[in-house]
Amino acid sequence: MKSMNGLQAAVQAAEDAAAWVRTYVPGYPITDLAAALQAEISVNEKVALEIALGASATGSRSLVIVKQVGMNILADPLVISATHTIGSGLVIISGDDLGPRGSQAEMDSRFYGPLTELPMLDPRSPAALHASILEGYTLSERLRIPVIVRVTARLLADQGPIVTARPGRGAAQQFEKESWDLTMRGRHQRHHDKILADAEETSESTTLNRLEISGNVGIIAGGCPAALAEGLGVSLLSVGYSNPLPAKLLHRFIDGHRLILIAEEPEPFIELHLALSPKVKGKLTGHLPRGPLERADIIRALESLEETPEKKPQVYESVAERGYAGICDDCPFVPLFRALAKVDVPVAGDAGCAIRTTREPYQSVDVVYGLGSSVGVASGFAKKGIAVVGDFALAHSGLQGLINAVWQKRYVLVILLKNDVAAMTGGQEAPDLTHLLEALVPTRRLELPGSEEVVEQVLREELKRSGASVVVALGKCTKHA
Repeated sequence: MKSMNGLQAAVQAAEDAAAWVRTYVPGYPITDLAAALQAEISVNEKVALEIALGASATGSRSLVIVKQVGMNILADPLVISATHTIGSGLVIISGDDLGPRGSQAEMDSRFYGPLTELPMLDPRSPAALHASILEGYTLSERLRIPVIVRVTARLLADQGPIVTARPGRGAAQQFEKESWDLTMRGRHQRHHDKILADAEETSESTTLNRLEISGNVGIIAGGCPAALAEGLGVSLLSVGYSNPLPAKLLHRFIDGHRLILIAEEPEPFIELHLALSPKVKGKLTGHLPRGPLERADIIRALESLEETPEKKPQVYESVAERGYAGICDDCPFVPLFRALAKVDVPVAGDAGCAIRTTREPYQSVDVVYGLGSSVGVASGFAKKGIAVVGDFALAHSGLQGLINAVWQKRYVLVILLKNDVAAMTGGQEAPDLTHLLEALVPTRRLELPGSEEVVEQVLREELKRSGASVVVALGKCTKHA
């Protein structure tokens, strides 16, 4: 029988929904999905969502694709949009990087459901992903709010039966100005009274929920763990919504069983809502490990469900165990990274190639907090230090740090790795901001590769300069030439 994976199912859903305005910011695990959707890259996730909000307000369905840490960047307009309301359907796909392969942090984006007070769907299979996206648009237009759909790398790669196309089109709704008749408090009151109440009813009745009854032990699961838990000889409740959870359905299921295992990843999100029941076991009770799950984890947990697990010392995953992907051997910026290790000043890096120089043999960068953060972080050093930032990271959010440094007369040397691409996330084109930099601060150009001694001399000269300055290090990424 022919099959399709989750990525293909998501593309089919976007086509079926006629969601033609598609924006994204690259990053694992959603870069390939965004490419398949032919989405338009944005400088950051906040802008990606704002474009979608504008499209929605004027009658077009829109789709935003980001990775889980990108949810942090778009959180401001997202939280506001819940009570502000929108026009046509708007769906946000959040890609969670479990047991992170390409992220600075392991996050569970399901927590953004309660935080934003917006529906979040958590599909278990490619077919469920297709149905979740279509249901998301229907719900978004009925309630006039954005809807979030969570995916993982495993879900996007999983194979399932071919999904039948369900072409449709949106209602071409535009923003209703009558909303301005209410105060912000009034909008929040309406949101709870009408919108969330409707979403709660939908989460109880949706066909995305699946229920199988077998014996007096049950599993409650969301996302891919729901598929892993099938066929284990116990009852299974797969929930389609992580927010709002189908509370009545969950409590009926718990009441009808002697013991319950909550299978979810990476955090105990559902379990936290149900932990007051002594029947409920899961990550909090030590029956399941934190982070991503495998079918064997669920089987072991079922076998020890009657017992209190013995707490064992956890072995922390190391770089040596995972395998360390360092700087490419032919990287033009190698002389710069070696020179950075020789100047005795603190160095802030960014979530690009520079993060790979925190370890041997370079040990050039001391701290890396997030994409675009290096300029702001280095501005706070006790003595003048260095910020290493890629050109996409500068556009993403690093430029604000530099503007602030100029405004507040901070001392910082910014090294811009200008290779014109987002090298870590697929080689997408990055905007050229060098003329803007030249208008802001003293700017110097450095062609790479070049002599390590010359690079070191340039760094030392610029560190003696008062205030903020920039060295534009020009090099071509050989990986994405």
